[in-house]
Amino acid sequence: MYVWAVFFHLVFVAFWMGGMLFTAAVLVPATRKKLASQKGLLFIELGTRFSRLSWAIFPLLLFTGFLALLGKGFPVQALASSEFWQSGYGSSLALKLLIFGFVLLISAVHDFWLGPKAAVLMDDEPSSRKTQVYKKSSSWLGRLNLLLGLAIIYIAVTLVR
Repeated sequence: MYVWAVFFHLVFVAFWMGGMLFTAAVLVPATRKKLASQKGLLFIELGTRFSRLSWAIFPLLLFTGFLALLGKGFPVQALASSEFWQSGYGSSLALKLLIFGFVLLISAVHDFWLGPKAAVLMDDEPSSRKTQVYKKSSSWLGRLNLLLGLAIIYIAVTLVR
């Protein structure tokens, strides 16, 4: 169970983080010149698809992470105890989950409000101040989520090493 839980957990993380890295390193730069005329539509289409899959993956990450803990030998009773969460391992895991909670909050704001609004404005009012504010805000939230995701991966590595 442990190996399969970790395997699927890593596949889900790879999809989620890979999508964010692809967006930052490939998609956004590609839209600056050649695809600029349909930038909003492109972000709406790709962003909506990626967002839907990411939101489906988030609970699967929690589930596979829980199964990995059980498979690693932590019984449910231990996970429910304050002693576990006060231990070095437990406090690192708590930090990882806290950051993941922030990721969910930021993702919700980005995916359901700022991102879609910025994408629509990019095509409707490409030069307006309002468009620039939404674009910048959405971009910075995406970057913050990417950094928080990398922090989660770092903490995960420290938990297994």
